Amino acid sequence: MKWNDLDIPWQVCFDLEWESFKKGSVPIGAVITDERGYIISKGRNMIFEDGGSPGDVARHKIAHAELNAIMRVSEFDYPDIRKFTIYSTFEPCPMCFGAIVMANIRNIRFAARDRLAGGTILNGATDYIRSKNISITGPFEKMEEVQIALHTAFEVMRNPNYERLLNAWKLDCPAGVETGMRLAQDGVIKDMIDGDKTASDVFDLVSDYLGG
Repeated sequence: MKWNDLDIPWQVCFDLEWESFKKGSVPIGAVITDERGYIISKGRNMIFEDGGSPGDVARHKIAHAELNAIMRVSEFDYPDIRKFTIYSTFEPCPMCFGAIVMANIRNIRFAARDRLAGGTILNGATDYIRSKNISITGPFEKMEEVQIALHTAFEVMRNPNYERLLNAWKLDCPAGVETGMRLAQDGVIKDMIDGDKTASDVFDLVSDYLGG
């Protein structure tokens, strides 16, 4: 899979992810589309950043991509929100899944699953959540491999205690983890950052490494 094979919402998600990566935050991006498929909100992970745009949650452990996208979309302004879809490059965590439930967004699409911290397992956990009839689609194999590769590279470059994460992700996406470790250890991702490469350049390069 290459960049031009991605639908626009996914392209924007990965573009936001790469922006977070370059700025030192966890590489996850999210968008919300309306019932016509138009993007009406964007968010990215900003855990390790100061500032941001008005309305962004930043420099906080809850500064997740999905939450930052949701903060810009309210049922009071968008009465058709139940027809909206949230896209994310990574499976929403329990906090973000809860925010999606409470915001009345009824469709979730995620590129890569997160065996360690993913929260979609909560769908149907209570009568209240079941009453929402939330539709969840994901993972998507080729996008998952790229996401896991990039996320692995980020953790290897930033976090000396990355084994727990990688061991969990490897159970579902060994090719992504192995590729991400190569990209980090060989300095490929750092060169992409230093060379100010675009998200499309990075996506296609990682896909090539994966044999896709």
